[in-house]
Amino acid sequence: MPTAVERRRHYQDFTDDILELCTDPGVRRDLKDGRGRPVKECLRMHRYLTVRTTGHGQRRAHYTVASLIALADPLEALRTRLTPAPRKSTDEPAAHHPPTASSPPPEAPTSTPAPPFSPAADNPETHPRDAPGPGQPDPYTAAVWRQRPNLGATLARAVRRGGFNEDRTDDLLHHIVRVDDDHLHQHLLPSLTGRLLRVQCAWDWPVLLDDLAVRVFDPDHVATRWLDAFYLTLNPVKDKT
Repeated sequence: MPTAVERRRHYQDFTDDILELCTDPGVRRDLKDGRGRPVKECLRMHRYLTVRTTGHGQRRAHYTVASLIALADPLEALRTRLTPAPRKSTDEPAAHHPPTASSPPPEAPTSTPAPPFSPAADNPETHPRDAPGPGQPDPYTAAVWRQRPNLGATLARAVRRGGFNEDRTDDLLHHIVRVDDDHLHQHLLPSLTGRLLRVQCAWDWPVLLDDLAVRVFDPDHVATRWLDAFYLTLNPVKDKT
């Protein structure tokens, strides 16, 4: 049976793989087709996820998160970066200064393509896949992992950065922690993910997957973590030392 650290490492690897798969529009379309569906209805997803989920349990949580990741277009940032800005019109043409002997030859403009878009790019934390270096803490231990934003912290960030109404978001979070898994996976998470993506404030996918997997066995514990993170992110505790 895998340890908690091994499970978290798998969740990181799995979501990284899905983000890479979604750079293929056809694969992304197949994964997105599973949005809100139970596993038995996600026939087009099996070819990509069966091998990646076998032996890890919580298949529904994996399929839900994969379908949510597919809601974001990973190439949107690249297309935006490469779209030339419109040139400003002027009444007079720009002056032309021929190069002199001391002037360096003009260089052709270069552009460095932006890396594929990651829905969690707004999060300041880094999520290394490799083993920690000497003296570095293991990123998959509970102490380090719990510093990453969970569902509650992400909703609080949407309030602070994305214009979400605080009172309505508070009510929504209390509704989320009370509903069963069917309603959460089929309705709340797909609609909420779309709203978050529109304000560039998405989930930390491995943490969401971890919490959805644990929620099946201990929903009250996960609910407490989400609520604590929401209120502490909105109202950070000041250091009294």
